[in-house]
Amino acid sequence: MVKPQASSGWAVTLAVISCVCLTTAIRLFIAQTAAAVVGLAFAAAAVVLAGIAATIWVVKVRRSRAWITHAVQQWEHFSTVKSQLGVTTEITILDIHSLDPTGTWVTLRWDKFGYVQRAWMEAIPDEIWRGSVLLISPDPNQIQVHGPWPEVYCLMAADYHTYASSAAIPFVTDPKYRPRVQVNSSKAR
Repeated sequence: MVKPQASSGWAVTLAVISCVCLTTAIRLFIAQTAAAVVGLAFAAAAVVLAGIAATIWVVKVRRSRAWITHAVQQWEHFSTVKSQLGVTTEITILDIHSLDPTGTWVTLRWDKFGYVQRAWMEAIPDEIWRGSVLLISPDPNQIQVHGPWPEVYCLMAADYHTYASSAAIPFVTDPKYRPRVQVNSSKAR
């Protein structure tokens, strides 16, 4: 659910150290032939460090692509469930205050109204993070048209339907990610 970071301090540091080692090796090769052994050691260190940095970048890019694919699929599922249900609304989890085996205290935003409030969310089957958009059926006993908002909203597990990540919204609207999702879902069959 949490979007992986695309950058890595370790990868950048290793790449810089690799460049320094390579520069030192080249200077040693040019300056003195007797220092060739030390130059080879610096060149070898540069290659090893560059390889480690490249490996870190490749792993991060793969994780990021996998996350994007999953997130787009989750939004497609979200849309499907939303179209099949009657009265639903979207809420975004802004903050998670405390966890309990029976539920969680959260701060949520009613996306349609922009209203932010504290809520008790009964334990649901999915793992929810900050920035999750939940599809729920609002409780008519708590939320009424033109009525006051309750001080604390109680979200029951039965009123919860599905979720998706708000961080994935730019990818959902980008058509270049659609073919990747369709190809991956056809492989799963």
